[in-house]
Amino acid sequence: MVTIEQILWGLFLSLFAGLSTTLGAITVFIINPNDSKIISLSMGFSAGVMLGVSIFELLPEAINNLEIFTAGLFFLLGMIVVGLLDFFIPHEYMHEHSCSDTDTVPISNLNNPRLLRTGLLVAIGIAIHNLPEGFVTITGSLYSIELGLILAIAIALHNIPEGLSAAIPIYAASGNKKKAFGISFLSGLAEPVGAIIGLIVLLGLGMINEEVVVISLAVVAGIMTFISLDELLPIAHETCNDNGNDTHTVTAGILAGMAVMLATLIIL
Repeated sequence: MVTIEQILWGLFLSLFAGLSTTLGAITVFIINPNDSKIISLSMGFSAGVMLGVSIFELLPEAINNLEIFTAGLFFLLGMIVVGLLDFFIPHEYMHEHSCSDTDTVPISNLNNPRLLRTGLLVAIGIAIHNLPEGFVTITGSLYSIELGLILAIAIALHNIPEGLSAAIPIYAASGNKKKAFGISFLSGLAEPVGAIIGLIVLLGLGMINEEVVVISLAVVAGIMTFISLDELLPIAHETCNDNGNDTHTVTAGILAGMAVMLATLIIL
């Protein structure tokens, strides 16, 4: 039976995960924003975390409560849904820009419209993908607060470098720290909005019960897998890095992310 406590925790955790983008915006003023190796490593780590929680927790839980064929279908449905969202809503990602979009323009080069556009488009892309991530967090919390916490941590870990990637070009173009921070903050708010929309739909259809929540776990695993394969790993591999596109950095991040998530599941 789903409780009010689970719902409130789900909403809080989605807010926490969404606003982690602001941590990325803060770090842009602390670390070297042109150190692409950090971005590649963090994106690989985030992909490892999200794939790890899907493989070690979400899919096994769904398979244990459903037939493997049914769980597999809903897993594919999750990938298809977020794929359609990705296809039909126009936006751009960090990895869709060449090195010249960011690296060739120094921080001191203000009022650069192309650089500012890049940052805004990245922020829009982050906001779009934060909507289904909000559904991910609220669904996990409806199953158990512990699972909701794990999912929120996994999402927060990849939202931090996303916030950094949005803030870098905005700050570089405007020289305005508050503007870069504010836009990153707003993109993160899409996550609790997604959680609220998902909750309203489930409540409106009278579908908050254990069976539907278990089915949603398989859908969520599909969503997180798609985001990892379509967004995080391409960004990690295509980020301009100073080491001749050394893929070992990305691989190390993936392995570290999966190991950390496995350890987290064991501890919790």
